[in-house]
Amino acid sequence: MADARRTIVTAALPYANGDIHMGHVTSTYVPADIYTRYLRISGQEVVYVCGADEHGTPIEIAARERGVSPSEHAEYFRTRQLRDLESMGVQFDSYYRTHSEENRSLTERFLLKMRENGHIVSGWVQSYYCENDRKYLPDRFVLGTCPHCGAEDQYSDVCEVCQRALEPGEILKPRCAVCGAPPVTRKTKHFYFRLSSFSDGLRAWLKGKRGEDFPAEVVNHVLSWIEGGLRDWDITREDYWGFRLPYPDAGENQYAYVWVDAPIGYFASFLRWASLHDPKKEAWLQDPGTRLVHFIGKDIVQHHLIFWPAMLMAVSEYVMPSKYVVNGYISLEGRKMSKSRGWYIPVQRATSRYPSDYLRFYLAYKAPNATGDSNYSWTEFQDRVNRELADNIGNFIHRVLVFTQNNFDGKVPKPGKLSKVDQEFGRYIDGMPEELRQSYELCNFSKAVQGLVGAFMVANRYFNDKKPWAALKSSLSDAATTTYLCLKFVKAAAALMYPIVPVMAERIWEQIGEASLVESRPLAPGASVGLEAGRPIARPVPLVEKIEDDKIEEEARWLEGQIGREEEKVAQEIVSIEEFKKIDIRIAKVLEAEEVRGSRNLIRLKVDAGGERTLVAGLAQHYSAKELVGKQIAIVANLKPAKIFGIESKGMLLAAVDGGKVSLLVVDKEVSPGTRVE
Repeated sequence: MADARRTIVTAALPYANGDIHMGHVTSTYVPADIYTRYLRISGQEVVYVCGADEHGTPIEIAARERGVSPSEHAEYFRTRQLRDLESMGVQFDSYYRTHSEENRSLTERFLLKMRENGHIVSGWVQSYYCENDRKYLPDRFVLGTCPHCGAEDQYSDVCEVCQRALEPGEILKPRCAVCGAPPVTRKTKHFYFRLSSFSDGLRAWLKGKRGEDFPAEVVNHVLSWIEGGLRDWDITREDYWGFRLPYPDAGENQYAYVWVDAPIGYFASFLRWASLHDPKKEAWLQDPGTRLVHFIGKDIVQHHLIFWPAMLMAVSEYVMPSKYVVNGYISLEGRKMSKSRGWYIPVQRATSRYPSDYLRFYLAYKAPNATGDSNYSWTEFQDRVNRELADNIGNFIHRVLVFTQNNFDGKVPKPGKLSKVDQEFGRYIDGMPEELRQSYELCNFSKAVQGLVGAFMVANRYFNDKKPWAALKSSLSDAATTTYLCLKFVKAAAALMYPIVPVMAERIWEQIGEASLVESRPLAPGASVGLEAGRPIARPVPLVEKIEDDKIEEEARWLEGQIGREEEKVAQEIVSIEEFKKIDIRIAKVLEAEEVRGSRNLIRLKVDAGGERTLVAGLAQHYSAKELVGKQIAIVANLKPAKIFGIESKGMLLAAVDGGKVSLLVVDKEVSPGTRVE
């Protein structure tokens, strides 16, 4: 369980090179916000910090393409990202940036101290240089093949397939990301962090922490990396968008690698907050009583559980991480989210169409964890909101408040003598915070949502069994007791719901007559929920509106349209004959076709492509299911299967799209199903 120590909560810094989508907020930013709000209603002192990760090659390349400076490009997206996150109810104490004077000063302090303590060494390396562009090519200016897993078109600093960090010069078949030419190599002096010397320290530290706060499966994975042998870490980059190395023997064009200053950015963001609110609290970073909690995705485990703690050990002045919350990936309708393919949901689209609390409620339930990924489904989102948030939670609250308004002059009634059933429900209310507290502390937010839903089921059952509407005539005192206890439950539940659905919780708080904010009236461990008889309540207003089917159908159509637009962009790019040959296009005969229930545009097809398979296509507005049967169509046969509206589609049919007109590609002569298109 959490104690009363001060806590700094951090969320992985979003890279300032694009807008935020629902996958980002599900895995990191909403969970960290939920945990922060939980600590606050528990009476703990907590600061939630984050900020834009603004350095590195991708931002420099994108800024060049836009014709602006890297700082202008980063600030543009930093502002948009903060807008996106705030629209989801994510409330930071400090949302800063890595390209700041605070972070520059702190990064230089780290680098100088690390060298002073003997943890920085220098050596000569062969650096890539593009003679065509006349510049050194750090990291993502170089594309090539991963030396570990063989994945092609990977950047030279990290493989996005196997997640291995790569050192300069490791990438195979390198080419310039700007002009495509093979680079030459030039001998340059680089600076290395002696990561290998921290193997024993990291191993002992991780083994000692393994448990609730350091997920065992993550620790074991990191330990396997350590056992495989840590190499010294090249922290030097030439011609780079970042901070210059502060060493007198470093070249004028030599900079610190982005993953040096990025985690230090957490501290810089906190120091910025402290300088504006209470400079004395700057000492938190060096106080052993401070808990440092990191929320990250599993793709950056190596950086946060190896590089970052080793840097802290090397400087030996600051608190070490106390807790890691590592979350997996979230897919969309059974397919991996991909901005390049248009298969994702921008936060702005979601929050412009649904209250943020609806989204947070569902995302908390779906939050992935370190051991597994999760899947976002619009139909499941609708079901959770309608069945649990509206029919169970919202309906109960509204029923109780309306009953109070109509039968007790809109005031909390004075309870009478408690029956055995009343006493049991009263004990349940008082014990409910402790039951949910553990789920919040362990950051098992799915379990917390299930606990809340279950609690309202208990309350609904109590209200229905007691039938206070019937007791009004036979025993007004009994009706008052039932109503009082239900209102007391609503108050306690509102506080416990607050971390997940803060807007809804505050509205409940207002309707039961609480003048203060939920966060300002914390539920201290073991404290009973108080409710004064005679308190007036506000006129009840429904809290949740159900989501209609047509809105969910619109989401499916929008996604289909996004894929079409992105595929059109991809089709305009030049590809080599070798790349084209990777696409397996075959002729398939349509055996059966039927419209997908619940969708206005999807048709499910059973085809013979040298073997039967199922396809799902957005054709219902252009073809009837009946007229498709018997056609010989062209399909991409080796496309990765994907679930669309819960149906696994094994391939993609080909069609010509001319404005709003869609025409299937069919053969003009009968051929055998499965014939390959050459």
